[in-house]
Amino acid sequence: MEATVIIPVYNGEKFIKNAIKSVLNQTFEDLEILVIDDASTDRTVEIVEESFKDILNGKLRIIKNPKNMERSYSRNIGVENTKGKFVFFLDYDDEWEREYIEQSISYLKDNDIVYSFPRTFIDEDSKIIRVSKKTIPEDVGKIIFSGQIGYPSASGFRKESFLGYREDIILREDWEIFIRSYLKGIKIKILDNNKVFMREHRNRTSRNIKMLYSTLKVYEDYKDKIPKKYKADFLFHIADINLRFGNLSTGWKILFRAIKENPSIILDKRNILSVLKRGFRIDRFLDIKGGI
Repeated sequence: MEATVIIPVYNGEKFIKNAIKSVLNQTFEDLEILVIDDASTDRTVEIVEESFKDILNGKLRIIKNPKNMERSYSRNIGVENTKGKFVFFLDYDDEWEREYIEQSISYLKDNDIVYSFPRTFIDEDSKIIRVSKKTIPEDVGKIIFSGQIGYPSASGFRKESFLGYREDIILREDWEIFIRSYLKGIKIKILDNNKVFMREHRNRTSRNIKMLYSTLKVYEDYKDKIPKKYKADFLFHIADINLRFGNLSTGWKILFRAIKENPSIILDKRNILSVLKRGFRIDRFLDIKGGI
């Protein structure tokens, strides 16, 4: 078995079928699928068993957690049970373009981790909402430490190089594993190939307060380990998350540290807009006025 796709899921009855179909539609066929059910209380398992009974316990396996353990645990358990040389993660609510795995594996032969920068965002019916035109840096370190990386659905690993997701950093474990991997010298390749489709819906976790707490945990764990070249980028991202969640005092304090490290960081147009919107809560004002 060449590759394993691990799909952690909790109460994903609405999207799990589409996620699995996007794996089965891959041009790369030498793979297995592990669905890690995190003690769902809806029809997730029933839908998987009914929809894919022809390949169940063959190409497709279901592992059931005894209780809700969160997604990092589920991914790590999946890796422990994988047969593949290469490991890919797909969130139950996302999808892939047909050549995603085939193209990723071609780069994994010479790299430890391959990350396909997500650009396409889809709605609940899998229709395209928007395609990001954001320019990303060529410097892999800058992408990582500025927090522009992380989605597990865009991440492929050589199994032997996978360090494991930390289970104490819920909602930022996807960013932390790239920081840890980079600092350990693991070879990371960034692809700007638009092969990953991220689904936007009301239950996505990006607005969960746990994201703030986990970001602060990453800050405390790594603030003295970041290469000086990327210190300002790291601090600015931490500040931005604090400002986003209204933790203004901490956000401004860390922002000034970022500017002190590299004054030019505030001259970036995107950074200026972010500070204006979040640092002065203009986003809330516009929301009240019916803007954003």
